[in-house]
Amino acid sequence: MALETYYLESVDSTQLFLESALKNGRLKPPIAIWTLDQTGGIGSRANRWLGLKGNLALSFALPQSALSADLPPQSASLYFGFLFKECLSRLGSAAWMKWPNDLYLGDKKIGGVITKLFESVLVCGIGLNILPPSEEFGALEIACNLEALLADYLKNIRRGESWGAIFSRFAIEYEPNRRYEIHLEGRKMPLWNSTLNADGSITIGNERVFSKR
Repeated sequence: MALETYYLESVDSTQLFLESALKNGRLKPPIAIWTLDQTGGIGSRANRWLGLKGNLALSFALPQSALSADLPPQSASLYFGFLFKECLSRLGSAAWMKWPNDLYLGDKKIGGVITKLFESVLVCGIGLNILPPSEEFGALEIACNLEALLADYLKNIRRGESWGAIFSRFAIEYEPNRRYEIHLEGRKMPLWNSTLNADGSITIGNERVFSKR
């Protein structure tokens, strides 16, 4: 599967730009766009993703037919986020994947993943802090060639590895999540006694949760 890649000097949101271009037919999947100057990024739960010039913003679109056949749609963010985390690990980063869609270094968030499926096309956006936008957030702790990082990541996307293989590796690294809690329908729910399920959901008490959103 060929995956064209374009660099944008500046954009309000790679995710919104790509979604709009797909809807009006200017671009077609599979395709990826990225920038180091995103001025109005979006995060999960309709939050704004704090941007800082020099930080990486990537969005890509894949036809649903190109996705691994065993991928649960609700776990797409976890799937693509963990693939990205593994690329960072190969470069020497200690970043880890916090369920279900955040990249952390230590106890600070350094990135996030958001996915959306419409008209049989999956659009995935990834933000990564190269510089911390505020004291609340962290940043990648290693120097790296971002073009090489993206080339490695997109190559792994094209491989179409199975959800089962990705999940088995994430499950081994799930333990750090138990130090945290999630917000679910206005409640704070600690993860210390959570159970990770094979479809990427978690069970807390008697509740099965696919996402904190």
